[in-house]
Amino acid sequence: MTDMIGKATDVDETLTYDSGKLGWKFLQLGVVSLAAAVVLVLTRPNHADVLHWLMAALAFALGAASMLYGLARWRSPEPMLTLSPAGIRLRIDFVKTVLIPWHAIHGIDMIDISGRVAGQNVYLPDVTVVLVARSFYDRHIHVRSWILRGPGWDTNFIPKGDLMQVALQHEALPATAAELRAAVEARWHAYCHMTPVPESANAGGGRQHR
Repeated sequence: MTDMIGKATDVDETLTYDSGKLGWKFLQLGVVSLAAAVVLVLTRPNHADVLHWLMAALAFALGAASMLYGLARWRSPEPMLTLSPAGIRLRIDFVKTVLIPWHAIHGIDMIDISGRVAGQNVYLPDVTVVLVARSFYDRHIHVRSWILRGPGWDTNFIPKGDLMQVALQHEALPATAAELRAAVEARWHAYCHMTPVPESANAGGGRQHR
């Protein structure tokens, strides 16, 4: 653990965390959902009502979609989070990729997040968050369409007074909570008071986490 954190806090290194771990989680969810659909079909009552068949169809659809998405992210991982001297590059799947310069970050914290995602209660402990101004969030991050925002938006972007907490979900990344917090905090302290560094100046030579 100490050695991994030491590597993460080398601020001259660009770290890229890909989607392989997230893809595997969605594959597992897909298998569970498809199994639930099969159980619902095999255990149907003699006079199965519309609700029963609807639940089976929804479980099948969720399972198939989760498996397809998970397989794509697992077999062909894409960068989800990149830490470089330029800032934090955060990929919001199917929507946009956002660069948060270090000088735009007002602070770093670690919080527990609870809420509802797709009708399910979720509890996410020890999540690293970076705090940005509401105006920065409104200009560069916020998505007007609630469909594109998706069901998990409120667990990734949490208001705090005049600031917005941007969650960096280690559970979806190949890093522990401590490793990610250390990597983000070290680079913020190193670069927050410096002139923004163009990303082109850091092309190549980075470390990729899978």
